[in-house]
Amino acid sequence: MLGSSKRIGCGLIVIGLLGLTQSQSRLMHAQTPTPPNPGYTSRTVGTMGGHDAYARDINDFGRIAGGSETELSDTRAFVWRRGTFTEIPPLGGGDKSYGHGINDSGFVVGESNTYTHEQRAFYWTGGDPIDLGTLGGPSSIAFDVSNGERIVGRSSTSTGETHAFMWYRNTITDLGTLGGTYSTAREINDHKVIVGSSTNASGVNRACIWKNGQIIDLNIPAVQSYGVAINNSEQVVGTMVMTNGISRAFIWDDGITTILSTTTPYSTFANDINNLGVIVGTTYDTDGYSKATVWRNGTVLYMWPEDTGLTEHQTSAASINDANQITGSDRISDWDYFSTDIMLWQLTD
Repeated sequence: MLGSSKRIGCGLIVIGLLGLTQSQSRLMHAQTPTPPNPGYTSRTVGTMGGHDAYARDINDFGRIAGGSETELSDTRAFVWRRGTFTEIPPLGGGDKSYGHGINDSGFVVGESNTYTHEQRAFYWTGGDPIDLGTLGGPSSIAFDVSNGERIVGRSSTSTGETHAFMWYRNTITDLGTLGGTYSTAREINDHKVIVGSSTNASGVNRACIWKNGQIIDLNIPAVQSYGVAINNSEQVVGTMVMTNGISRAFIWDDGITTILSTTTPYSTFANDINNLGVIVGTTYDTDGYSKATVWRNGTVLYMWPEDTGLTEHQTSAASINDANQITGSDRISDWDYFSTDIMLWQLTD
């Protein structure tokens, strides 16, 4: 069963495999306008009427799931499709909902508060969301749903620990840990392989996968590591914390760990990988600004809105589909005004 405590270790490391050309080595700042023919197009999706919104996932049909403030300053999960937001209500008695994952059927998972002010994982297929329950504790959160309608996330337990779970056909299963008290499942591929992270007996966070009833430590060579996304080839991306405290995006492929190259010595985060092996995430530069980042074919690309003008922008990339559509966010600061819009980018090269 998936909750088995059997552990397998595997992993090697390669550093700097994904190189940069000289023209890509120049640091770009948040105020930099988008250059001509940058290798992508961009579209500002916006919000549901409030100041701030975020995107978490995009399916292969271009539907986006996330959360947004409304005109009434409420926070609601949503599905966006072809210019239209569909609001997902909270669970009964709650006043906030947040979307985290969407499959190709347009079904959404996420979290909502309840009338008792607890956070609960939900599943939405249209109409009212479904409470997925917990592993015996008061709270849960769902991060991803597969095309086979298997849902993964994390939940508090009756003993006060937090464990990864998989929910399928009204049954929630405890996926266990690497010997510690905490685990979380972040994504599941079409072959039922799950990626996430878990603490070991020493309390150290380790990137891991759940496969064929086993929890497998990926043995990422770092102080801490976190698995975030997995594709159907079982390539895993995530973040590793180095001995100097800097976070670095990585890809794990068949036992080999590669640190993803950037133009900055500061932190990088990998958030998703598609079935073509294209990786998206976020890079921080010397000024502390975030930049939506694409790693593809040995190069790195930073993405912005089409026309930044004199307004300060900070971007991040959350998810990519197999059509190379990318969703994320654009944090805008213009004098004393701040807002965050949802973005949709399309790679063109």
